[in-house]
Amino acid sequence: MRVLILLVTLLLPALAVAEGSPLLFEPQELDVGAVREGETVRVQLRVRNTGHALEEIVELRTSCGCTAAEADARVLLPGAFTRVTVSIDAFAKQNAVSKWIELVDGHGRTSRAILHLSVLPRAMHGATGRSLFDGQCRSCHFDPAIGKVDGAAIYEAVCAMCHGPEAQGAYAPALAGRNAGALMEIIANGTGRPQMPAFARKRGGPLDEEQIRALAEWIAALDAGQR
Repeated sequence: MRVLILLVTLLLPALAVAEGSPLLFEPQELDVGAVREGETVRVQLRVRNTGHALEEIVELRTSCGCTAAEADARVLLPGAFTRVTVSIDAFAKQNAVSKWIELVDGHGRTSRAILHLSVLPRAMHGATGRSLFDGQCRSCHFDPAIGKVDGAAIYEAVCAMCHGPEAQGAYAPALAGRNAGALMEIIANGTGRPQMPAFARKRGGPLDEEQIRALAEWIAALDAGQR
């Protein structure tokens, strides 16, 4: 019995950390609808304190740099709510896209909302002067690759979010098993579309020639199981 009591005592802190926050998004999932690529969509959610004590939003996190969230108020009485304004930059996005917003309360507990949108092609094609490597997009598509030399690490840092964790395709086409030489060309010089810019450092991207080679060879080996 003493051992059981000790075990429960040790587990209690972990259970407390795992508990969700009483600060809940309303709604917790929302279909934003269709937006044009390149547009910025703004959505307003509510966060309600469903608990019995004063609670504080100490941090708002988002799934990536293209999504920002700001709360009108941070401290909520029991039963009170505040408005959270979410902005999603749809630049270089296409088809079905999902983004999340997560809050952290004063006890480290979390609550999350998920937003779904369908991104349509822009009305007028042509150069926009923007790049995935500029502004907030840089934090997801450029900076994470800096200093990485292993192909798998580079892929996870800047490719997996679009091409899927195993290069099987997601928002962007599947890459697994393609010829390494062809992959090096595409990675270095891009496709001419904003969704796939040139990743070569000499063309403004984050990768040098050795990084491009390591990345291409890792992807090409996926289909043969040689990771």
